[in-house]
Amino acid sequence: MPGKIYDLVFITNTDDIRTMYAKDGPTPKMASLKLLEQVRKGPLHDLYRSPGLSASGVEWLDFRQRIQQDMMRPKSALFYMEDLSEIMDEVIAKLLSSVDENQEVCNMRRTFMQYGLEAICKMFIGSNLGVIQENEDGKKLIDTTTRFFVLFSILITVPPSILTFTPQYKEFVECQRVLYNICKKHMDLALEKDRIDGSLEGTVLERLLKRNGRDSNVPIVMAVDSMVAGVDTTGNAASILLYDLASNPDKQEKLHQEIVKVTGKTGQMTEASLTELRYLKACIAESLRLNPIVHITSRTSQEDMVLGGYKIPKGSFVVRNNAVTTRDTSYFDNPEKFLPERWIRESKEHVKVDAFANLPFGFGPRACPGQRFARLELQMVAFKIIQKFRLGYHQEPIAIQYIGIGKPNRDFNLKFVQR
Repeated sequence: MPGKIYDLVFITNTDDIRTMYAKDGPTPKMASLKLLEQVRKGPLHDLYRSPGLSASGVEWLDFRQRIQQDMMRPKSALFYMEDLSEIMDEVIAKLLSSVDENQEVCNMRRTFMQYGLEAICKMFIGSNLGVIQENEDGKKLIDTTTRFFVLFSILITVPPSILTFTPQYKEFVECQRVLYNICKKHMDLALEKDRIDGSLEGTVLERLLKRNGRDSNVPIVMAVDSMVAGVDTTGNAASILLYDLASNPDKQEKLHQEIVKVTGKTGQMTEASLTELRYLKACIAESLRLNPIVHITSRTSQEDMVLGGYKIPKGSFVVRNNAVTTRDTSYFDNPEKFLPERWIRESKEHVKVDAFANLPFGFGPRACPGQRFARLELQMVAFKIIQKFRLGYHQEPIAIQYIGIGKPNRDFNLKFVQR
């Protein structure tokens, strides 16, 4: 209702977080995505036809059911392990081309954004876009997704009555148009190639097309949503992960020893070897805990609930602050310390933690459907680089700033020494 004031509630306690998710119902409401839904149903309705994962209610549920089985099954991500390995070889070559006289690599974050985008293109558009080689469409997609997040963080604070009159809103609409058109262009090329040589066999795109039909808008909208969610986040998460390993040489060395033991000095990561790389997975879990990229999750409450001893009425805007919870001494010993061992059951540092104290990909029906892909991308980054290089960091510690999503507060260099 116009003029109605809603309560804004921030929570960090795991009991309250558990309650928030328990009250979600089958169609959780995420008010933060209303802006994206508005654009796709409004000025861009002729393109999107469906608002995708930004939808609400039964419309969201229908879209989620159309993509969930193909996105969430473990084999879906593992299918792309060889592709990710090849993309990472390109990434490493590019990083080494920027090494200075001190053996330090500069501007890693943008290169890892390119890695994330190239991976998404391969997975959801069915083609290699040449992003790491600075292909024009790839460059435009990187710049557009980066700008998208900046505009999004601004526009969600603008009163709805004036929102559509702002220049930022018009630019935000154009960002969504650019993303759709470039994705559509390359997906059409991939489909035409597939008609000739069957090159999409076994891919996520092929399964989405079979499930929804070749005329369906679902695959292209899913591709755009994956870019919006996965480019900046992968670039930041990968850069911070390598910073954490460089800043903790003892943990880095332990990871290197595990990699060599499991795959050798030149072996590849495979589905079988990944099950043995437990410390690798622990390093990623710890980096995401210490510096969560997506630091908040919001809900519009659909029923009254009690949080922190207070009655919170239906219609309140409830925000889970993950960045606070994951550094709370109530849940983690030495929370400021990078300690992958806390995730290894046999380790003396392991302590059973409340499941709701660390949810980097959310929880419940609205949890990130692409989390298996995101984890595999980070696993490949750490595996490939630590197998080949010893990383060093010799500057002042960085911090994480949250503008839309978490990212390093400044550019930084890492020393790459060939092993």
